[in-house]
Order: sequence, then C-alpha cells, then structure tokens
Amino acid sequence: MTGAISARLDERPPRVVISGTDVERHAWTEIAIVVDGEMNLGRTEISTSVETFLRTRSRLIGALRAHTVGFGADAGVRELLARDGEDAAGLQGASDNPPAVDLPGELAHGRFALVRELREFQLRDLTKLLSLRHGANFSVPGAGKTTVAYATYAVEQSRNRVDKLLVIAPLSAFGAWQEDAKAVLSPAPSVGRVGRDGIPSTDVVLVNYQRLPAMLNDLLSWVSTRRVHLVVDEAHRAKRGIGGEWGRAILAVAPHVQRRDILTGTPAPNHPRDLVSLLNIVWPSGRASAAIPAAALARDPQPRAMRAVNDAIAPLFVRTTKTELQIPDPVIRRVPLPMKPLQQEIYDALLNRYAGMFDLSRHDALMFAQMGEVTMYLLQAASSPRLLRSSADAARAYRFPPLAIPAGSPLAQLVESYADHEISAKVEAVCRLVRENAERPESNKTLVWSNFPGNLLDLEQQLAALEPAVVYGGVPSADDAPAGVRTREREIERFRHDPNCRVLLANPAALAEGVSLHLECHDAIYIDRTFNAGQYLQSLDRIHRLGLPADTVTTFTIFSTTGTIDERVDRRVEEKVARLSQLLADDRLVELALPDDEEPAAVLDEQADLEAVLAELGRRPVESP
Repeated sequence: MTGAISARLDERPPRVVISGTDVERHAWTEIAIVVDGEMNLGRTEISTSVETFLRTRSRLIGALRAHTVGFGADAGVRELLARDGEDAAGLQGASDNPPAVDLPGELAHGRFALVRELREFQLRDLTKLLSLRHGANFSVPGAGKTTVAYATYAVEQSRNRVDKLLVIAPLSAFGAWQEDAKAVLSPAPSVGRVGRDGIPSTDVVLVNYQRLPAMLNDLLSWVSTRRVHLVVDEAHRAKRGIGGEWGRAILAVAPHVQRRDILTGTPAPNHPRDLVSLLNIVWPSGRASAAIPAAALARDPQPRAMRAVNDAIAPLFVRTTKTELQIPDPVIRRVPLPMKPLQQEIYDALLNRYAGMFDLSRHDALMFAQMGEVTMYLLQAASSPRLLRSSADAARAYRFPPLAIPAGSPLAQLVESYADHEISAKVEAVCRLVRENAERPESNKTLVWSNFPGNLLDLEQQLAALEPAVVYGGVPSADDAPAGVRTREREIERFRHDPNCRVLLANPAALAEGVSLHLECHDAIYIDRTFNAGQYLQSLDRIHRLGLPADTVTTFTIFSTTGTIDERVDRRVEEKVARLSQLLADDRLVELALPDDEEPAAVLDEQADLEAVLAELGRRPVESP
C-alpha cells in the first residue's frame, strides 16, 4: 500500500476535507480531479462539497484501488457514507408495485392521527412514497401534495425515523402549509417560519427560497442535531441545481437529513435536463439521475426518448393526473387581436432596431442575456407600448428595465405619446371582459395575469370601480410588512371575501404557485405569456383544481396579438408542454395547457427559444436609415 488518505466532515460550511499521508504526487492529483476538489497551498488537503463527495464516491474508490491507497474517515463522514449506502439499497429495491400499507396501524402508536380522509389517488400515492426511503410527488397542482406530505411525515415519525419537518417553499405556499397542518393531522403540528429571529422551535419549519442561502449555516447546524424530514415544495424552482444559488443551498442540506421529498406538478417544464437536478436533491449520489437515457438529454428529444425517461424513473415518483381528479373540463378560449395602427408602427420600429444586431455565436452567454431583454421589449410592445416608456413613474414597478431609446428619435416620440392616441387592443379587450364578468349575478370575479406589473398598475386605474386586488413583486409578503401596508396575503384575502373586489391583477412570478382560488373565481385572463411553460402551467391551476363542484365552468381566455412574438411564444409553450406530457405519460396535460390545437426563471430557457426570437427579428426586412 502506498500511503493513505483520511476524510473528515467540516460543518461550517459543510465540506469533506481529505488529508493524505505518503501519497504519491500523481495519485494525489488524480484524487483531487476525481472528487472535483480544491487543494490548499501546501497540497496537503483537498476540500470538496458533500454532494460532490457522494456523487464521486465510486470513482474515488476506483482511484484508491488503482494506486493502492488506504482510506479512513471520521464519524461524520462515516455517517454520510452509511446513509448513502442505505439510500443505494433503497434505490435498488424501489418498485412500481409497492406493498400495501396499514395506515391506521402505522399511526396507531404515533404522535399524530390522520383526520382528513384521503382520496383513493392520495392513498395510492402515499402508499408508494412510504415504500421509498425518499420520494418525488409530481402530481398536478391541486391534487393534495401537501396533504400527502403531511401524512408521510406523520408515518415516518411514528416509525421513529424523523422528528422535525423542514419545508422549503415559495412564500405564496406558506398559507397552505399552515392551514393543512390543522386540517390533516391531530393534534395539529406546530408550524413556524424562519425569520429575523432565526429558526423557530416548532414541529414544522418553513423557509422560503429567497431566505434559504442566507440561513444555510444555521439550518445545517439545526439539521445536524435533529432527525429531519426535508420537503422541497415547488421544487422546479431549484432546477438549475448546483448552478443556481437555491439549488446549491438545498444540495448542501440534503445529505444531512433522514428523508427527502420533492413536490412539483412541473418537474421538467422546459426540458428533461431539468429532472437531473431535481432527482439529485432526492438522491444526492447521482444514481437516480444517471438512469435518465442520454437520448432524452438531447436538444430536441424524440417522443420515444421521453417515454424511456418515464419508464426509467417511474419507480421513484408518484403522479396524480388531471383526469384522476375528476373535475369538470375547463373552457379554453384563444383570442387573437390585431394591433392598432400606432402599436403596429412601434412594433415594426422595434424589429428594425434590433434586426441584425446579434451576429455573435448563438451559444454565446452574453447573447442569451441581451436577447432576453429584447424578448421582453417585444412582448411589452405586443401587449401595450405604454410599458416601453422611460418616465420615472412608469419604470418604478417594472421587473424589466424600460427600453433605452435615444431621446428625440421617432421611436421615442411614438412611445412617450402613445397613451395620448391609443389604448392597446389587449388592455381594451381585458377591461371589457372583466366588466362583463363583474355584471353577472354569480361567479363575477376574474383573475387577470400579466408578466408586466406596469400592465397591472394601468388596469388597476382602468378598473378602479371594481376595487381590484393587486399582487406582483413590489407588493410585500406579510412576513416583511408593517401593519396597514398592502401585502400579498391581505390582497388575496380581500379578493376571496370582499364582494366589492371583483378582480385580482396578478404577476405569475409572484402568484403562479401555492394559492388556491378555485372556490371564489372561475375566470382567468392572460394578457401575455412568456417562454416559461412551467409558470404558465402552474398558474392555470390556481382556479382549476381538486374541490371544484361538478357543475362549475372554469374559463381561461388567452389574448394574443397577431403578427407579433406572441405567436412564437404560443408555439414554444405548446412544444414544451407536449414534451412534459410525454415524459409524464399524461395526455390531459396537453389538452388543458394548449388552447391552440421558471430566483425567476430565465427569459430564454433553451436554444430553441433564442431561435424563435431571432426568427421574429427576421420577420420583416430592415429599412434603410
């Protein structure tokens, strides 16, 4: 044997540190490469993340054997390796046909009783999840994933495997976790939010994605002294994995808990590659994600490859489809609108401004960022050119900066004076439809979606008589707002319970997840959509979900401006949703999502999105200056 290495676990931040004794130089270098580690200046230690250490474990063993290097580990690393070995055995034994679970018997001697009666599909999903060491619930929004997660936690606690439940979720989902704690289990577990005062001493701890990175060290110390069940709600938000701040933080926590579950109705909203990061949260060693066929990770995977993904990972997840919910089919109306003359002139001027500007490589990262801005400007022009104006009062609420148009140019003059001459066809149509809905004796509330807060603020003025509620990024959560300030929670409650509030104006980035409005509202309008298919699918289910009465008619109206980028967005969303449908073997997903036969997600998620924008810029010839 030529030397030995020893591994220890450093906890703040969590890293596996490898030290060597009498290890030959080339062997030491290969070990560093294998574990993707960083050497100290003296080349006596190699440091790597816990997730990477587990993922490269088998390659490390191979390198040590090849160089006859011995291995030792401290208690922390031995515990990680033992848990990883149990995970490997559990993954090997995962089955698509789990044995039945005696739920009453399992809970008889536990702390919690299940008081909500589970639907047949929820009981089926729970049974399968309990047969797995860790699981994924890919059921459609509204199928009761939170209910099933609480039942899983109760059983795991009765098995004496876990004590605490740590939930990572969007702020908009906190209400559901707090309400369901009382509705699902008895006695109700105590629920607290991670906030300025740190981690609460409750049974269930909620932390939102934005706060997670700053609280990471505290959470790691907390999970290291407890037996924790980790649930990542709306897990598609972490689809960037190690490449994103939220994904890195979750992957740092994941190896230190006793059970991991992820919840999302859109596990791969843009591409099967999204699944890799999500499966690595559930199984940090990378063994599960390695089962995804290479053909499915191609730029444009074929239907056969998508079906192969489903077959490969079917034992590892549960999914309830829309059909199984047995709720009434929605009515989906696709309404094309022509541009008015001045809007057409502005849109054409934008095309001419940007056409031919981007001759860089189409894989260039800078180009992706620049084209993301151009995309939003085109979408704004197709929606309402007022969004492009540069005045301070207009810019204050925008998620995207106002367009920098040279002062005194014809385009600047057209944009700044637009409101003096026209109201955009979309805004006009939305106002007309919302007012018509408000006149009905029943079901007179409407949910209006726009990706641009400027649209929401304009509509708030136009529809003032209907006392609109408004939710977008500039409206704070109750967690951070002083008394008397408008908050998301207060606006949602006003829409639900105030009969005079007949319209909710919402931004998908702020409200597409975690909120149920199906009992109060049955009409939704889309002023605009982006390439973010996952966000769109999530938003549909705010008003179309489990619990709808059998005679309810849910209507979605999607406005699209003809001859603009809207048409290309529609086609790309269709392609993405069809691909997700193939992956999840859920044809109803396509029926619901396609009326015409994603820290926020990136504006352009794929190369094909970029190609669609470039095609739009080439729609018309560039005029001579």
